[in-house]
Amino acid sequence: MAESEEKLLNEYFHKINVEAEEIPEVKLDAAIRKGMQLGNQKGLSFRKRYAVITLAVLAIALLIIVPRVNQMANPVRAQLPPKSWGKLELFRPIISNNLSIKSALDAGMLKEVDVSSAEVDGITWTVNGIMADHRGIAVLYTIQNNTDQKLQTMGLTLKRGRNDLNSLTGYSGFSTYGKPEDGSPGTTQMFEQIVWDKYQDKLPEELNITLTIMPQNADQSLMSKNIRNLSVNIPMSAEKDYFQGEVVDLKKSISIAGQEIKMDNVYIGPTGIYMRETFGRENTMRIFNLLTPKLVIGKGDHQEEQIWANSVSSVSGGLKNYVYHNDNMRPDDPIKLEVGGISALDQSKVELVINTETQEILKVPDNYLTISKRTADEEKGIIVLDLLIPKKVEELHEATGFGIDDNFVDSAGSGHWLVRDSDNYSRYREYSEDAKGTTVTYFLNVGKENLPQPLTFRFTNYPNMIMETDSVRIR
Repeated sequence: MAESEEKLLNEYFHKINVEAEEIPEVKLDAAIRKGMQLGNQKGLSFRKRYAVITLAVLAIALLIIVPRVNQMANPVRAQLPPKSWGKLELFRPIISNNLSIKSALDAGMLKEVDVSSAEVDGITWTVNGIMADHRGIAVLYTIQNNTDQKLQTMGLTLKRGRNDLNSLTGYSGFSTYGKPEDGSPGTTQMFEQIVWDKYQDKLPEELNITLTIMPQNADQSLMSKNIRNLSVNIPMSAEKDYFQGEVVDLKKSISIAGQEIKMDNVYIGPTGIYMRETFGRENTMRIFNLLTPKLVIGKGDHQEEQIWANSVSSVSGGLKNYVYHNDNMRPDDPIKLEVGGISALDQSKVELVINTETQEILKVPDNYLTISKRTADEEKGIIVLDLLIPKKVEELHEATGFGIDDNFVDSAGSGHWLVRDSDNYSRYREYSEDAKGTTVTYFLNVGKENLPQPLTFRFTNYPNMIMETDSVRIR
């Protein structure tokens, strides 16, 4: 019996050795060490030794079988060949940098519709393809310009029906607006990606889309006369391909310099990955911006990074909503948000106090912000500020910015608004460079009224960088 059992084990070990190269080296070493530890125990009978060897064999077999079964149950869609784009192949050149739309077409998720408007003054537009989810919509369309004038595209408006007074349009995301050839006589393919005005629990059965255009060189005084609105009604399919995505509740926050940053309203859908930043109530700093936030999709050699500057952010109530591209061909790949730091000030430093009569700064976050010598040459009420951006932070300056609230307070506690005159002195900027860095010259117009001094302003942005990294797993 013992010889027969040993023969069976030898044959089984030979079979395992053939497949052993497929086992990850770390797992194999761990299994071998475990078997050796059990094998070194004294006083075991042959049956016990046989049982131990059998368990070791089963452990190794599981290392081979389980990954294969899991791979069969969860196939990687990214390895599947992309589907044909059909008539939408014409849009490939203009969406080559839009991962969400390109991957949706590859995955067969974007729907071909081909609905055209009536011709208006020699202009027709056709909605060729559409993709929508709970947070946004992508529209591929063609403008047929049979006039001899170049057209200026003013955007799309979305409604539940032609006669509906309420717009579903939130803010425009990625688009082709701004290309020199847009609106030229002839045929132009374009696209626009729009964020809904709010999270849509369900899409309308029919969607009315209006394109607003006008001749590029039209007389501005006759703008209302030259504007053309071309509308189409798109039936919205009940198929789930039109309406996919998942809401993600993140359990972990990002922490930088002891400040808590939460990402709320996280939604992963065909049109993109959406999220909004909120800040912890216990934070001791006013956070203006996240520095170099990026999404990392995938792992290992298949990682793909998306920098926030290539996505869309909009400010609502002091908070930012971010939209990143989504790779619809990799629905199961991990997604991580990484942040390289923050621009922020301690709450005690968010105010700028100036005596505009004596041209003195009484309170300022640092020595980089000063009253310019040019102020003495300006008329009453004009304050000129110089902000030095040192060489070491110049690259991040555009991402962080510099800004002051339109409203300010005098020493008696009364509020006032910065003056907007014909010269646009409030918020007007000039830039100059030297060996130290870039100096931003910022003009404030507080008016000619004799106000109780000093005056207190609040920063809406300040380039005080705190370089510290953290990340949070989105999926």
